Amino acid sequence: MPDITRNILWSVLAAGTAFASLPASSAHADDAPADLLARGEYLATAGDCVACHTAPGGKPFAGGLKIATPMGDVVSTNITPDPDHGIGKYTEEDFEKSLRQGIRRDGSHLYPAMPYVSYSGLTDGDVKALYAWFMHGVKPVAVTPPATSLNFPANMRVAMAAWNMLASNTPPESGDSATFDKMRRGRYLANALEHCGTCHTPRNMMLSEEQDSYLAGAPLVGWYAPNITSSKTSGIGNWSEDTLVQYLHTGHVDGLSQAAGPMGEAVEHSTSHLTDADLHALAAYILQVPAKEDSTEHKPRESFGQPVEAADVRSGDLTRIDDLSEMSGQYIYDANCAACHGPNGAGTSDHYAPSLFHNSVTGAGRPDNLIMTILNGVDRTADGQHVHMPGFDHDSDVQRLSDSEIASVTNYVMTTFGSGDHAATPEQVAKLRKDIAKTP
Repeated sequence: MPDITRNILWSVLAAGTAFASLPASSAHADDAPADLLARGEYLATAGDCVACHTAPGGKPFAGGLKIATPMGDVVSTNITPDPDHGIGKYTEEDFEKSLRQGIRRDGSHLYPAMPYVSYSGLTDGDVKALYAWFMHGVKPVAVTPPATSLNFPANMRVAMAAWNMLASNTPPESGDSATFDKMRRGRYLANALEHCGTCHTPRNMMLSEEQDSYLAGAPLVGWYAPNITSSKTSGIGNWSEDTLVQYLHTGHVDGLSQAAGPMGEAVEHSTSHLTDADLHALAAYILQVPAKEDSTEHKPRESFGQPVEAADVRSGDLTRIDDLSEMSGQYIYDANCAACHGPNGAGTSDHYAPSLFHNSVTGAGRPDNLIMTILNGVDRTADGQHVHMPGFDHDSDVQRLSDSEIASVTNYVMTTFGSGDHAATPEQVAKLRKDIAKTP
């Protein structure tokens, strides 16, 4: 497929803005039972609605998150119940069509970054609860985010009608989802509410999910959502149910993995708030997904590396502030990383700064997630603990590293502590740097 065609398709997929507010009369009830509101709030948390519809520093669900695409900037919309700026004039039927069919109130199509392909699997009862909570449990915000601006032909929503005919929607579930048995509940959470496949399933030439490679791993705005099938070499087949539950609840498992980027957000805003029963149901379901192998990974990601007693590269000579010569990867690591992760890569004794060996990021078959972590840092709050690592991109308050320096330290870390030298290049870093999310 020509690059320009793929760029257009990616823009269409990435450009989704949910629930546009349009003038019409309101038809929702004035009151809603407390138990229905509580259920709706829990479902909205499981669906992680707040992640896309809240700008950094903005009010919840008021929109404004900006994402750069090859065809222009996409800005998420206000989905608070404000009647003029949000979705306050949506009827329950309007809401259901947007949520499960990707059709907004005026009959035009949403882009599938609003994951209606997954939300189509929601039960009628859960849609009703979500509608009640968004209309009565969310505070209205009278703010209209900047408009999404896409170039032709990505700005033509009518094209989505054809795409929807080719996409594989999750079939709607019936009955009361709260009464599902453990495995059915786990499947419902994974496929509908948590929409795990949206990130972790590769896409075909038309950018719909490849169902025969479900959860086998896929690129995601600079990051790489890894293979989470039951493969013992390429996936998470060696993880126990309790281990996966711990990861989903806290975003961290000592000597195994840490959540950052989009997964860090999913843990912070969604999975860390699920009940213990739902976490176990979700973990049990994911761990039985048929194994898919990855040609770049032939050994468990977390099995690589050991502590390294590297030579002290510090000479004692002071470095002048006007000396702009670039350091080697080892020198960059010593100057910027060793204070937290240790000269030997073992991290801190309390695991706040994780070990760089026996680490699924440095043991991956691709350097993407390590590069993105160095650029973005980590900022995750889950289970009452805030975890922070500064980023080193051009906006860093710590140290701004060039594309060449980030490539050098990436290769050093992965060679020294992980799966080997993946020959990261400055050009690769520059490309991933462009994928860092922007705000208005």
